[in-house]
Amino acid sequence: MYFDESAWVALGFVIFIAIIWRKAGSALATLLDNRAQKIKDELSEAENLRNEAEAELTKFKALQDEAIEDAKRIVADAHVAADRIRHTAVEKAEESIKRREAQAKAKIAAAEAAVVTELRTKATSLAISASKGLLASELDTELGASMIDKSLTQIAATKL
Repeated sequence: MYFDESAWVALGFVIFIAIIWRKAGSALATLLDNRAQKIKDELSEAENLRNEAEAELTKFKALQDEAIEDAKRIVADAHVAADRIRHTAVEKAEESIKRREAQAKAKIAAAEAAVVTELRTKATSLAISASKGLLASELDTELGASMIDKSLTQIAATKL
């Protein structure tokens, strides 16, 4: 069999590639295996981080739910306190109104009593003045003396 030059070049090229493939192939395989292992490690680490993140998310959701419940309880307590404060304020206002009404009624009663007393005093003064004027104009000495005696007798009778 006769080989021409292109066959020898092709055969040399194939042998060269086979030698290179043997030497570089194991290095390339090692490189690719290392790369694959690195990717597997990164994927494993990413999976672990994802699991940790899910656990943290679950924990934070639980904390959020707890905070929401606390907020609802605080709002409910605030409503109860506001109702209690409003009720107390209404009671105090009603008591204050009743007290002021009683004070006003007492002042009115005192003013009425003062007016009645003043009117009685004036009526008495007017009656006395009128009586003096009437007695002075129509009363003579004898009639006056008899009235005084009669009054003294009545006074003495009431003392006994």
